[in-house]
Amino acid sequence: MLSVSSDFAVQTRGLVKRFGKKTAVDGVDLDIPRGGIYGVLGPNGAGKTTVIRMLATLLRPDAGEATVLGHDVYAEARLVREKIALTGQFASLDEDLTGIENLTLLGKLLGFSKPAARARGLDLLSAFGLADASARQVKNYSGACGAAWTSRVRSL
Repeated sequence: MLSVSSDFAVQTRGLVKRFGKKTAVDGVDLDIPRGGIYGVLGPNGAGKTTVIRMLATLLRPDAGEATVLGHDVYAEARLVREKIALTGQFASLDEDLTGIENLTLLGKLLGFSKPAARARGLDLLSAFGLADASARQVKNYSGACGAAWTSRVRSL
């Protein structure tokens, strides 16, 4: 049984997902501490996207246990979704906009004033090591800049 700890942003034990006879994820155990930035790396078909989709409550695991920010992904899916945001590698609002323009627009959609949204966008770009890319069009970012799964903008 998973012993939930407030020290961890993500915890899993024995996480499994099957699609018919194909096992996509087979017994994944994770303990990801709070306060960091983490990437999920592996070859195509390794189950990375499937694990992320389970943690984001978009797929229901077939076995195992998982918590995100202390909330069970099975029993408290709504609470998990309130705490996280998920974006894919190609999730820009407008690829002709710059990084800071996209983040400012997202902040405004979340209810920030324009100055507050821009300031928060600059903070986030800096936190992710992308401050130098803030004025570049998103379509010119490399794939390494694109994929991210982070806490909601407001809570960072």
